[in-house]
Amino acid sequence: MTIRFGVFGAARISDKALYVPARDTDGVSLEAIAARDRSRAQAHADQYGITRVLDSYDALLADPEVDAIYNPLPVNLHHTWTIRALEAGKHVLSEKPFAANADLARDIVAAAEASGMVCMEAYHWRYHPLADRIRQILDSGDLGDIERVDSAFDVYIDPSDDVRHSFELSGGALMDLGCYPVQWARWVMPGQEPRVISATMEQGRPNADVDTTIQIEYPNGVPGTLGTKMTAGTEFHAELKVTGSKATLVVTNPLAPHNGNRVVVEELGIDEEIEGRTTYHHQMEAFVDVVVNGAEMPTGGTDAIATMEFIDAAYEAAGLPRRTA
Repeated sequence: MTIRFGVFGAARISDKALYVPARDTDGVSLEAIAARDRSRAQAHADQYGITRVLDSYDALLADPEVDAIYNPLPVNLHHTWTIRALEAGKHVLSEKPFAANADLARDIVAAAEASGMVCMEAYHWRYHPLADRIRQILDSGDLGDIERVDSAFDVYIDPSDDVRHSFELSGGALMDLGCYPVQWARWVMPGQEPRVISATMEQGRPNADVDTTIQIEYPNGVPGTLGTKMTAGTEFHAELKVTGSKATLVVTNPLAPHNGNRVVVEELGIDEEIEGRTTYHHQMEAFVDVVVNGAEMPTGGTDAIATMEFIDAAYEAAGLPRRTA
């Protein structure tokens, strides 16, 4: 079976998130693309060997030779077009975050369940071998009792980037960058969903956070901090730190480990770099496995709703409105 992809829009992320891994993954083809700017869609098609350029998203959904949709549209459009794709009988690989808020995420999950189609959220880090190594260390018990969890993702994002800096487009540092530290923190202790204790957010444009700090607590009482910022002068920093009673795990660059990573537990003599293909290649392989073989989907609907519930709570705690479609 070959999964024939159609693409909404001509987003910058599509090359590394879809086009390149699709080219290198068995059982995947790039069938069609549609964008508001047809010339940009044509440029993507010419460069990456996409078979056809269509005139509209509706035409893409009506195409019987498209099996799955990649949705990298601005977050405020995820709800409408992901649901329409599912209702058209297409599987969906949706860029993160899944939706503008938890209620809209629930709508998408309901549509996926009603349609019987696969809808995967593109938290690509989760599919890299680094994640398996982190899980192995956490589950070993060698850290002792977990006493604290801290995670952060910082990188400068130009304010002219409307998608990330505009409240109207469901932007903000927490939505675009901070969703990763939220994922890491949620993943550390299965069955222990962290809750927001407090949140402070510096705004750039109105209601769009650019520097955010969130204090969290797990049901078992373990505290932690999540941080994310995209202000001028910010250097790339992505880290997960899990402090235990016996040892501390520090993971450098859990976001994109194919660009270099480090797993360090000094007390256990662990200092490793975990090899693998790009996170996007591993994600594409996982998507195929889910569609073709019904494999487990770690970044499915239940996980997406929980992430958005946390993000909604953080905006509320900071006194900012939750994002809307």
